[in-house]
Amino acid sequence: MNPTIFITITEMKETLKKSPFFILALLLTTGFLASCGTEDDHDHDEHSDPEGLAWYIEGSQVAKQENGTVTYAEDGHIHGHIDVAYSAEVYFIDDDGDEFQPEEEYYTLDLESDPEELVTATISSSNKWAFEWQCISVGTTDVIFKLMHDDHADFVSMDFEVLCEEHDE
Repeated sequence: MNPTIFITITEMKETLKKSPFFILALLLTTGFLASCGTEDDHDHDEHSDPEGLAWYIEGSQVAKQENGTVTYAEDGHIHGHIDVAYSAEVYFIDDDGDEFQPEEEYYTLDLESDPEELVTATISSSNKWAFEWQCISVGTTDVIFKLMHDDHADFVSMDFEVLCEEHDE
């Protein structure tokens, strides 16, 4: 051990008797050391907290999750046609009902469908809240969106129902 840091029990007892400020300094130092090195590069309490999500396709809102309910622009689901690529974008909804897209670079978008073999999606390289999607098989699937914060989801949407149909010509 380093002799300049090592203090024997006897020396500590003597120091405590002589100076009550030593106890205070010891407690403050311990608290400071315990708090160092345990935080991420960013504070989890400072980022946006979504309460819902709005899904736009080709610039028009097609579905919205707000106050624990998913609503659709038409027919109780989102329509998609086989082999038609759709440009889409999501906005998150805060507790005031305002739409936003997080600006922090550590946030990303993830989406999943169940069953997953009905829809494909590719996140845009120029806008991380935009994606292109298309139906590849006939059927109904549920799509969920995740606001990813590093390796975990800070927000997971409710299911959005997508009806994939043949394209009428």
